[in-house]
Amino acid sequence: MSVSTPAAQAQDRDSVFADYAAYAAFVDRHIMERDFVPMIQRLGGRDEYTIEQMNGINGQLLNAWPRDFEKVTVFNETDLGGGVRQEGRMYWTGQSYAYYYAILHEQDAQVTVLNFYLHTSITEIMNRF
Repeated sequence: MSVSTPAAQAQDRDSVFADYAAYAAFVDRHIMERDFVPMIQRLGGRDEYTIEQMNGINGQLLNAWPRDFEKVTVFNETDLGGGVRQEGRMYWTGQSYAYYYAILHEQDAQVTVLNFYLHTSITEIMNRF
């Protein structure tokens, strides 16, 4: 199961965070608590999916990961230059894993999520690096 969305439009502030710490705290909290709909909307998916599609995605994600996650790590970060970077995060509880990938742009201390991807397979995430 995966979910992906391109960047939100410039006038839509959904994908913009005050700084990296605010972005990281938001993503970690929502993935660890499996609160997927607000996360997808805030990261730029508000205009990408209908309510029906969002409910379907949420059901699939909750089915893939039936329990909240207990641990998180950033396992890969690459500076692409010009304030752009990509990162991979892993969330887990026991033998249940979720993998998250994002391309971020940092300017004037703000962080904009340009694209993100959430998947059950680490291979799908590693192929993006």
